[in-house]
Amino acid sequence: MKALISETHTLPLDYQTRLKQIGLEFDVIEDTKQIEDPGQYEVVFGANHVKRLGLDKFVNLKWIQSSYAGFNNLPVEEWKHKGILFTNAKDVFSEPIAEHVVLYILMHYKRALEVYHNQVKHHWDRLENRELSHQNICVVGIGSIGQAIQKRLKGFNVQLIGVNSNGRSVDGFDQVYPVKELKTAVAMSDVVVITLPLNDQTENLFDEDVLKCMKKDGLLINVGRGRIIDESALMEVLNHDRLGACVLDVMAVEPLPQDSPLWDTKNLLITPHNSGTGALTLERLYTIFEQNLYRYAHKQDLINIV
Repeated sequence: MKALISETHTLPLDYQTRLKQIGLEFDVIEDTKQIEDPGQYEVVFGANHVKRLGLDKFVNLKWIQSSYAGFNNLPVEEWKHKGILFTNAKDVFSEPIAEHVVLYILMHYKRALEVYHNQVKHHWDRLENRELSHQNICVVGIGSIGQAIQKRLKGFNVQLIGVNSNGRSVDGFDQVYPVKELKTAVAMSDVVVITLPLNDQTENLFDEDVLKCMKKDGLLINVGRGRIIDESALMEVLNHDRLGACVLDVMAVEPLPQDSPLWDTKNLLITPHNSGTGALTLERLYTIFEQNLYRYAHKQDLINIV
């Protein structure tokens, strides 16, 4: 069994030893152009090589382990139809993303950026803060990331509102609404956090009508996918003070072009799609692949099959 490994930055020597102990031969190749014989690989860790070269080049491929949780930009259904196992990196990024969300909620409520700008100007102004306690926090998409967020917010004595496909109850959330009642959920919420994947049902889900349902002093945070929000409508509500503030870690086009009007939108904070990064992120990713590799070698069900 031989694997092609990519999208891992530097593969630690101890991890390479662990893979070899399972009985895996592998090549670590980041540049697709350097792949000389795709047909020798039964396993691929990192899906982009297969996307770029085409599945027909990987004639012996049986399983792809993605290094990302999302897969909307990959022809996964085509691969699955041709009998290829596809597993993703669900749960790898939940912990740092949840910390990112809590950070920016607190920054907003404690007016951290205003305090910093006053410091730069040597200006003493005792700004009035808001308390998070008893606020309604709505998490749209309450899978692994949503669960990590609710666990961290529960200690702040907030009301947690969830939105999922059918409104089924989920542990940790005080109320759960189906996505067809999204407007009701966001209208009652002080903070709305989007953690959804991108698909036909979620693209532009947060359109002008939904955004206008939010409270005028509300906070919107998107750590899902950029195209879930209609960015033109978002800029409109922010620039005309119909929404308090927004934090975007994901945009429709990334990297965000230098001439994008998003940069200069009022009360919008942009982070460069880095909410999922952390010291332990790669180790969690490596562990999933190692566990799945053992399962694959022993003909057991894999983790995170899509």
